[in-house]
Amino acid sequence: MPGGRSFVQMVRDRLTKQGLYDTPSYWDMKAEVYDGLARSNWPSNTFNRFWDERQMAILSRVLGDVRGFDVVDVACGTGRACRHLARAGARVTGLDFAPHALDAARAETLAEGLSVDYRLYDALSPPTPELREAFDIGVTISCLAMACRKVSDFDRALGHLVSLIRPGGRFFFLEPIHESRLLRRILKMSVREWIERSHAHGLTLVDRGRMGFVPVRFVFAFRDWPAAYVEPFFRGGERLLDASPWLEPLSDYKWLLFRRDAAAHHATAANLSPSTSADSEVDGAERERPT
Repeated sequence: MPGGRSFVQMVRDRLTKQGLYDTPSYWDMKAEVYDGLARSNWPSNTFNRFWDERQMAILSRVLGDVRGFDVVDVACGTGRACRHLARAGARVTGLDFAPHALDAARAETLAEGLSVDYRLYDALSPPTPELREAFDIGVTISCLAMACRKVSDFDRALGHLVSLIRPGGRFFFLEPIHESRLLRRILKMSVREWIERSHAHGLTLVDRGRMGFVPVRFVFAFRDWPAAYVEPFFRGGERLLDASPWLEPLSDYKWLLFRRDAAAHHATAANLSPSTSADSEVDGAERERPT
């Protein structure tokens, strides 16, 4: 394992995740203490290589060609998704509430010769006027499930994120969405409720999926096993998830792609109907490239 936390410290982190994952100091610590992808992912960089490859492949496949698009990555951390999108030709803005993580993101982006506009921002606060409706696409990876302690926090933060996107634009969430105490980070919420509350904020579900087979993550994410051991188990687990929707409870992360309604109709979360069918809202509408 790279330089970083001891096993005992990591266990304590998991037991005290509220007041930890939702604070800038934790992510600043990771950016300063860990090396490589472990600064914003798991302690094992061997596992992280396959994890990051899988997440970025999903991002590319779901968003398609992003050349010429204005894209915002909220909770960008050390900027791995920002750099991936910038390499693909997007105009990228990265927002995060951890200043040292942003410093690391700027340094890596500069070293690669890429251009990303990184800014300090907390999703629980309203965005500044110049950021509102400034983007064609929004992205979060491990944001709301980590930052929101209560459903009311989720509704508030989601409203802020939606306001970043132009009407007709898209928002992609890749989040550890869980109700169980074992797997959830901070926010306790089902995928169904996440979709329903997003709909109340003027978002229409376009597509959904899953990644991160939990049994493989438990075994390989916390110690640097040889890649020859990790790769077949990791890829096999992801193939299982892709082929078996009924295994969704064993997927650590869920991805959800929404489109912001062009006629921005915003219901309140209080008006949500428990009978709303989230699964029936998938819409395969094609996007249009901005001019």
